[in-house]
Amino acid sequence: MITKSSLLKYFQTKGLINEDDSRKVLVERSRSQKSEEAIIREMTLANEEQIAQAKSEIFGIPYVNLKDVEIQESIISEVSVDALQKYRAVPFERNQDSVKIAMQDPFDIQATQALQRKYPAGTRILVYITTAESIGYILDRRVGETMSSEVTEALEDVEMPVTEINEDPNILSSTDLSSAPIARIVNAILQYAAISQASDIHIEPMEKKTRVRFRINGVMTERLALPSNLNPALVSRVKILSNLKIDEKRVPQDGRFPIKVNGAKIDLRVSTMPTIYGEKVVMRLLESDTSNVTLESTGMRGHAYKVYLDGLGVTNGIVLVTGPTGSGKTRTLACSLMKVNDAKVNIISLENPVEIRVPGVTQVQINPDAGLTFATGLRSVLRQDPDVVMVGEIRDQETAQLAVQAIKKNADTGIPRLLDMGIEPYLLSSTIRTVAAQRLPRKICEHCVEAYPALPEVVKDIKEEMSSVPGFDVIQYLTRVAASPNTSADFNFIPRSSAFKAPEMGPDGQPILYLYRGKGCDKCGGTGYSGRIGIFEVLDITDKISRMMMETVTDKDIEKVAQEEGMLTMTEDGYLKALEGITTLEEVMRVSKE
Repeated sequence: MITKSSLLKYFQTKGLINEDDSRKVLVERSRSQKSEEAIIREMTLANEEQIAQAKSEIFGIPYVNLKDVEIQESIISEVSVDALQKYRAVPFERNQDSVKIAMQDPFDIQATQALQRKYPAGTRILVYITTAESIGYILDRRVGETMSSEVTEALEDVEMPVTEINEDPNILSSTDLSSAPIARIVNAILQYAAISQASDIHIEPMEKKTRVRFRINGVMTERLALPSNLNPALVSRVKILSNLKIDEKRVPQDGRFPIKVNGAKIDLRVSTMPTIYGEKVVMRLLESDTSNVTLESTGMRGHAYKVYLDGLGVTNGIVLVTGPTGSGKTRTLACSLMKVNDAKVNIISLENPVEIRVPGVTQVQINPDAGLTFATGLRSVLRQDPDVVMVGEIRDQETAQLAVQAIKKNADTGIPRLLDMGIEPYLLSSTIRTVAAQRLPRKICEHCVEAYPALPEVVKDIKEEMSSVPGFDVIQYLTRVAASPNTSADFNFIPRSSAFKAPEMGPDGQPILYLYRGKGCDKCGGTGYSGRIGIFEVLDITDKISRMMMETVTDKDIEKVAQEEGMLTMTEDGYLKALEGITTLEEVMRVSKE
């Protein structure tokens, strides 16, 4: 039997990891003391299913994909949702003397023993290995059912009328609310959001109901409707958790509080807003565990990845990341900080708010009410002997001027924006090293993805869009993709779709190109999408572009030269990902308009 330490060797033998990447893994293991498995994950050299199946073969533990198993309610209900979450385990088959349990970590003896105690003496536990995604899918479905039932039970326990809840301040005390049915409703909402990997929770007062919506994969979905008269108590519960003023309902408030789900800490950023029907609450779920927050997982790849990485490696200069709200800038910036994070470097960030906490980085929360703005903060930071400074937002001339002047040693739309703020072109040309723009289209669900031949007019549009890429031929590109599923040596960390089809010759002698879509299934809630991926446009400020910035040029002038030097536009990057079955053309066009 192969030992656990030879996971890398296993993937090499299977041809999934090449020699170059193997050396990188070994170097990183020596440098960071991380396990091979953790590094393989971070470098996205293998996906979760490949890792689980490899461990199954290495250790002789059977593998199961829970999404392909019909689990009876009587089997899964024998273990509480809390236990399922805590141990990351799901019972999926049961007979008189044994139970099959799928576990994310089959080597967790403590979890196995705890689960053993939940069954009659003599019951054999048969352990299977599965993926975190597979466990998450079952938990998402289970927690969704549990949320509905828990909320229903809690509503039955709400005995006092709303007028009493609204008028009696004692009812809204911390002690009462923490043990009241209201707390159970809020807890169920929070648990569901965490398990379903929602990015935001909206609790919204309306005329005849309180609507609870979740933003999942960038799309808002209503999952719960509560009586409108419960809204004040729900808002008060959230305010207590985030240390906000319960009696202040006239102005917006911001707060934060942590929760634990499956033993993992999640921070929630809270914002309240007065509306005509009462206060609305929006909670954003923020990752506390940064182990999966890597630049390679964002979707940046190829020439863009290399240029961006080179920009981060320059000892002086500015790297700009641009994009609208919700385009993934915060994650990219956090990944960038992790790339340059080192005990020998003093890194300081100015953020509003601090969403992703990065160990080893001095992160400063901007507080305009206390006089701490980006501009005043940047002045102070420059007196803190920084090697790297991350400024979360540049929205005014003062901050822009300070950022540029901080570099004293000497995407195409980001530069004109700074010029519009009054920054001198010669300062920009000598300080800005790289500009990245990004958006976040949804990914096609891998469980219901299908290929279909693109219409001739769509093929024509694709070829026209890609015509500005020097020497690019779509047929040659897709043929190369078909032959090289793992091209991480070319800085491609995103595997093509499992449904990918190489171009074929049609009966008329013309090549048939394939596009991809999700048919919709119970795994993706019928949407055809699951997760999101970044599309990027990364501008390298070369000597030629630097000289252009000194002159009167438009962003189109800069874009033309940048493309001649190898840059892909954001739309072109999106089209390539659509051609590889990662996303759809519709998603690329939707987010490109933002």
